[in-house]
Parts: sequence; structure tokens; C-alpha cells
Amino acid sequence: MSAAEYRILAPDGGPREAGRADVEVASGALMLAPDGSSVMRIPFGSISSVTEPEPYLVRITLAGGDVLELSRLGVMRTQLLAELRDGRGDDAAAAAAAVGEAVFFSGVSGGEPAEIRVYEDALLVVGAAGRERISFSFARAVDVRDYTVTVEVAGREPVIMARLGRRTGELAGLLTERLREARGRTAAFLGSLLPGLDPMALREAAGLLRDGVAAPAAALDALHPGLSATLLQVATLPARRDGAAELARRTGLAIGFRQLVSVRRPATGVTPWRDHAVAPHIGGHDSPGGSFRPGLMGMMAAGVMAGGPPIGPAGPGMFGFGEGYGAFGPYWAFRALGTGMNAREQRPMTPRPDVTRGLLTPATEDLTALTVAGGNPTVLAFALGARDGLVVYEVLNQPEPMTFAYRAGGLAEVNRALDEAGFRGAALPAEARVPHDARWRDRIAALLADHPADRRTGEPDTGV
Repeated sequence: MSAAEYRILAPDGGPREAGRADVEVASGALMLAPDGSSVMRIPFGSISSVTEPEPYLVRITLAGGDVLELSRLGVMRTQLLAELRDGRGDDAAAAAAAVGEAVFFSGVSGGEPAEIRVYEDALLVVGAAGRERISFSFARAVDVRDYTVTVEVAGREPVIMARLGRRTGELAGLLTERLREARGRTAAFLGSLLPGLDPMALREAAGLLRDGVAAPAAALDALHPGLSATLLQVATLPARRDGAAELARRTGLAIGFRQLVSVRRPATGVTPWRDHAVAPHIGGHDSPGGSFRPGLMGMMAAGVMAGGPPIGPAGPGMFGFGEGYGAFGPYWAFRALGTGMNAREQRPMTPRPDVTRGLLTPATEDLTALTVAGGNPTVLAFALGARDGLVVYEVLNQPEPMTFAYRAGGLAEVNRALDEAGFRGAALPAEARVPHDARWRDRIAALLADHPADRRTGEPDTGV
């Protein structure tokens, strides 16, 4: 918590409130506690941008257009900016249902400093003016040149990240690896779902059914007759099969799958190495047999080892090993190893060390955990039906209470918007919501009627 001067401005720039307050980032929100007034709680999802238009001035623009300006933060300014950046990044990852743990990088994107997060299924770039999520399913290629990483994305401008320093190659390599892994998981999942499909047809189907991308039923059937019907049969709850068939009859249906949880398993089984034969000890590492004795004899030994002339009348060969300095080499080599004529200085023998190490199961992906069946499927199966500018979104393998209809530019646009929202249909503004009850078929028929005037009988966007 830190004290600051604050000012709240209306969307038109007019002043609303000013004073002094305590500022803190806690519980997923920015807390502003003015002196003698009520606390203002700003969730990270309500923050549109965080900028510094002037030195030591933090400007926070809210989703509704109001502006909060903080000044005189002192040394806490840097910490506040870092906490806001991390909090907004965590909020964006949760909103998009990012899969797996993030790997963090710092760089520049769009001309401003940004935090770059790489998840198992997406790239998340959090900057001062906003945040963007790029699903690997819509990413085409990763290029690195002149310390700049460029990600080509379908349907939009490429994402360019620079000023990564020595981690430029690391980011490019990680993105390339995650793209390859995502495509491999899709191929493995479809292989388990359609075990009898020809390998070439399976490869082409995996290219169409990338994680989170809906493939038209006509394109799937072109690969293998009845492929779309087979997918609907194996991936749809029994209670939803009639509804899926109704959508297929009335719309241009597209089928998709989206991974919900990570199937990456950490390394297990490793244990630190230790020598089981010799007990660990501290001190006493110098062997008595390898040290010089005190007194005159120690001085003589040190002089000989240093290459100087021997001390005493005997001259070279005084120890009885021959003449010349080289004659002392073998003797002192044995003494350095702890051997010699003096048994008191003999180094004791030790048993051979046991160098057995623990076994390691490396980190891997449990591809068998990818399934659309069961009470908690790890893969979401969904369908998108397009007709006359209306796109219908239906969850196939979960008891989703509503069918959502959106008025948008087309199926691909709705697909990307749902992917960014974590395929939570309620997170997007819908034109109609049709409950799964006894009247569902009639309401869908009215919503998708041939005459636009008849669509007014569809259920309004009230959830009723």
C-alpha cells in the first residue's frame, strides 16, 4: 500500500473528484481508499489502459471512459506499475481460459513496453494501452530477424515483438515449439477419436480442425464421406444429437474442438545424487599423508618440492634414491597420495563409492487424457451454424443451458471472438439466447426462418 495524490476525470475530461488516498493492488483489483471517503475498487477487467503521459504520473483509463490519475507515488510507482501489469495479464489469461503455465518475456510490441506470455495454446501480449491474445491455431508462422520476432496471424496484421535482447532466439524457438506441439495434440486427439480414418485423410482433417477452429461440415465430408456425421455422433451428448442434426439441416454447419486443460506432465522420480559409501563430513579434508611436517624436515621437503637445492651435507641423493633432483619425484608423488614409510601418516582405505542415481521420468504430454467424453471432458466439442448473417453457437458435449446466436460479419469472425473469450458464449453480446427446453426446436426454427421478419419471434437477449 502506498499514499498518492489522485484525480478522477469524467469521459469528457471534466473533473469528478480529487484528493489524497491510499493505493493498493489486492484481490484481483486496484483499491483506491481516499481520506474520509468510500473505497473505490477497480477490477483488472475494467481497466482499458495504463499509461504515463507525464513523468511520475500514472493514468488509468477505465472501460467506461473515466480516467484515474495518480501522482506523488514516490518509489512505489514502479512497484504499482508492475503489479498492475501482472494483474492485468493474469486477468486476461483467465478470461481467455489460457491453457498451461506461462513463460514470461519482456520486450516491446506496438511501440510500447509489453509483457509477453507464452502459454501452451496461445501468445498473450500485455501492454500499457491494451492486451491481445493470439491463439496458436490462427498463427501461421514465426519469423526472427534483426532481434525482432514476427508472428503471422490469419485474418489480421502480424504481431511484432522487439527489444528482447538475448532472449530473442529463446522466444522464437519456444513459439515454434508450441505451434508444433499444438498441432501434434490435435492429430493425436483425432486419431483416438477416428481410429479407422486413413492417415492422409487424418492429417488433412487435423489441419482443418486445429484447436479452437471450426471446420465446415462440407470440407470434412470432402475428405471422407460422412466424416462430419461421425464426429457429431461420437462427440455430442445423447440429449443434444437431435438439436445438432436440426442445426445441420437449417444452417451451414461447422464443427470444432477446443482443448480445455493442460495435459503436460512434469518430470518425476528424480532424486539428488549422494555418495552412500562415505559419510558426509565437514573439515579435515587435508590428508595427513599429503602435508609437510613441521620443523626442519618440513622445510627440507618444501624446498625440494619447490625445486630448490636440498639442505644438508649429503647433497643430491641424500634420501638414497639416486642423484639429481628428478630422483625425488616418485617419492614425493607417493607421499602426496598418502603413502610413505611412516604408517602413522598412511591414509586409510575407503570402500568404492556407490554412484547409483535416481531414475527420472522426463516431462511429457499425456495425449490419452484428451477426450470429449465423460463428466469432465478435457476437450470442448462445439458447432457453429451460419445463415443469412446470423451465427449460432452450440456446445455439444457439455450441458450448456443456452444456444447463442450472434449477428456478426461471418462464421470466422465469431469463431475468433469465441476463442478469445475462452468459448464462453455469454461473454459476447448475443442477439438471441435459446434455452434448451421443450420449445428449443420451435424457437430455433423461428430464429433461422427464411424471412427476416419471422426472426422477431426468436428469444431476445435476456436469457429467459
